[in-house]
Amino acid sequence: MRALGDYLGVKVHACVGGTSVREDQRILSAGVHVVVGTPGRVFDMLRRQSLRPDYIKIFVLDEADEMLSR
Repeated sequence: MRALGDYLGVKVHACVGGTSVREDQRILSAGVHVVVGTPGRVFDMLRRQSLRPDYIKIFVLDEADEMLSR
């Protein structure tokens, strides 16, 4: 993902559990074009206002059927 972003000149970041929340916040505040993440970490970044929903243009939810069936 990062290599493709570098090639295309697109800033990308992965927000996943098990990584530093502060590092995610720092990178998101610096500005990115594409964010990929787990539902829990993305929700956490939204809750902390590090990821602003008013700037989201496209949102893709993978495996939503599994999440919603629980």
